[in-house]
Amino acid sequence: MAENIENTLKTSNEDDSIDIIALLFKVWIARNFILKIIITFGLIGVMVALTTPNQYEATSMFTPNYSAKSSGSSGLKGLASLAGINIGSMTEGTNEISPMLYGKIVESATFKKELLYAPLKNLGEIKSLRDYFIKELSSSVLSTIKEYTIGLPSKIIGLFKEQKENLITESLDGIVSVSEEDYGYFKIIDGILTLSINDKDGYIEIFSKSKNPQIAAQVAKNAESILQRQIIALKTKSSQELLQYLEEQYNLKKQLLNNAQDKLSNFVDRNLNISRSSFSNKQTRLETELQTATAVFQNIVTQLEQVKLQVAKDTPVFSIIKSVVIPNKKSEPKRSLLVMIWLFLGVVLSIGFVFSKEPIKKVIKEIKAKN
Repeated sequence: MAENIENTLKTSNEDDSIDIIALLFKVWIARNFILKIIITFGLIGVMVALTTPNQYEATSMFTPNYSAKSSGSSGLKGLASLAGINIGSMTEGTNEISPMLYGKIVESATFKKELLYAPLKNLGEIKSLRDYFIKELSSSVLSTIKEYTIGLPSKIIGLFKEQKENLITESLDGIVSVSEEDYGYFKIIDGILTLSINDKDGYIEIFSKSKNPQIAAQVAKNAESILQRQIIALKTKSSQELLQYLEEQYNLKKQLLNNAQDKLSNFVDRNLNISRSSFSNKQTRLETELQTATAVFQNIVTQLEQVKLQVAKDTPVFSIIKSVVIPNKKSEPKRSLLVMIWLFLGVVLSIGFVFSKEPIKKVIKEIKAKN
């Protein structure tokens, strides 16, 4: 029994060795074909490596510094509730914004639209990232050919569709309007702009890539500024709403105070030589009205100063860890790696073709025989 098992294992091992030798023999026979394919793919890899434009990467690294929770702000809750504003989130719990929110802001249409139209400097006719995209796409021969051949029907339909939409579209509050062209640019932004959040160490890093080092640096800086501005607006939203309400009340109460002062002074001026009791009563009422208006105005002034202080406390201060620098060295492409990838692809495809050629021929013959 043991001898039979041993003989079986020897036979299977011999079969395996025969199969491997047979495969290697096939490769050896087709070595000229395989070598030609590898050389062809290698040349393609060299062409791709030489024609792929250089990419430059600029980075910005910063960290948000939040102020500690203010214990004195609890007295503002009553006034805020009267104004219809909820400042509970402003004064309770953590003051920090979740790092995940930074990524959501960068993904938003509001952020991308502002970045697309943000000004660029020292680039001649290019005044914004949108201008740069238009120039790059128009200079591409293949894209132009595709646009006016394959894409011509959709281009014509798009013109009529755009004219129709312009007739019926109205601006709506709270809804961001994005054109089809800008939406295509948003996808390009996704490819050139990357946000990295280090939650452990508490810093945020923005990466911007472009063929033009000036574009890469300025886009990174614009993205940094827009992101910080939108974070500040989000963080101070409640206190800013309360500040706006108090400023309106300040102007209103100041006007009432001025009116009360004018009424009293005019009344006294008109009745300097009158000492009747009705005059005394009227003067007393006007003085009381003035005192009330003064007290209310002073209270508003006090609350207004408190809220201004609260806005300052709620506003995060961003510390720049690594400033944006115009890159001098390319980050991509790695040309040697591109050539190696194409060579490897040539090896795999050529050997795969050699191994699969005979089985494919057999299958084709069987199909023809059955038919």
